[in-house]
Formats: sequence, structure tokens, C-alpha cells
Amino acid sequence: MSAIILDFDGTIADSFDFVVGLLADRAGKQLQPDDFPALRGMSMAAVGRQFGLSWYRLFNLFLVGRRRMADHIEKVKPFEGMPELIEKLHAEGHELFILTSNTVRSVHTFLHHYGLHKYFFEVYGNISLFGKAPALRRLLRENNLQPKDAIYIGDELRDVEAAQSLKVKIVAVSWGFARLSDLEKLKPTRMVHSPAELLTALEEI
Repeated sequence: MSAIILDFDGTIADSFDFVVGLLADRAGKQLQPDDFPALRGMSMAAVGRQFGLSWYRLFNLFLVGRRRMADHIEKVKPFEGMPELIEKLHAEGHELFILTSNTVRSVHTFLHHYGLHKYFFEVYGNISLFGKAPALRRLLRENNLQPKDAIYIGDELRDVEAAQSLKVKIVAVSWGFARLSDLEKLKPTRMVHSPAELLTALEEI
């Protein structure tokens, strides 16, 4: 049995279009449906820079965006195959956690909406946009977990960097916010492209 720590946005929840729409709105950009595929795979920061938003505006928008998402979280859907994966991991006896920059309230609302709340031990939310390592360290400490006994699953560069800084095994997923090529450069423990592949990777690590 392992402790499996999952990121939320871009790993469990397909919130990319919501986030990009919010950034475009604040930057005064009019996006067409055809514009979204070209942006998919970019981090929130990269999309913001693409739209000409400064770091200061992006940080403030990050706080505003969390509040706005709380009002619309039930419109966000899980990635296909993730609910089944989560259920299976729980049935196999793994302790499941969520570590996210989103709010605990939004995540709990999402989990209850899709009947997933019963599978998670705890949600660690409201994490800074600029680093997850302190929160990951806290999660390990508060749950008496050693790095070797945990696996982190995430979609952003900061997920990989946080896990590697604490010597936690990291599985990077390609369906979230970061570009595949950028994730591969950081050399995560495993790189996967579907929930089915993720399950296999977790069984092999």
C-alpha cells in the first residue's frame, strides 16, 4: 500500500478551458473554439504571458480565479477514466490525498458532485501559485509518511519539481496544463498519457 497524492486541476479535473477563458476575459482577448487546442498543454503562467498579463496581474487573477471557480465548479468535469481509477486505487487499499492550489471548498464540492469524496483521506488546498514543496512536506509530516512510501501525480512543472525536491516518486500526466516536452525535460519517475497507463505505472513503481 502506498500513499498516492494527486494534483487536482489538470490531473483529476479538466479545468483548462475554464482557466484559459478567465485569463482571456481579463486580458480583453476574444477566443474562438479553435484557439483552445493551441493553448492546451501550456501552464497557467505561460497562457497569461501569451495574453500579455504581467506577473502582478496574473497573481491577483489567480486569487480572483479561485473564487470564481468556486461558483462554477460543478460545471468542471473529471477527465475520462479518472473516477474509475480513483475508485480502483481506493479499493486496492491506497491512501489517497489531493494537493492543490484550488480551494478546499471547490475540491470538496467537485468530489461530492461526482461521488468521489469517500475515496480521499484529506484535501490540502489553497497552495501558493509559486511552489508546492512546503505543502507537500507538510502533508508528509502530518500523515507520518516517508517520501519512499508516497507517489505524487501531477501535470505541471511545479508538481514535478516539488516531488523531486523531497525525493518523492512523481508520475507526470500529459493531459493537463504543461507541455509534454517541458515535463519530459525534468525527468519525472514516469510519464503517462492516459488514466489506464497511469494505473499500470503505479502498479510498476
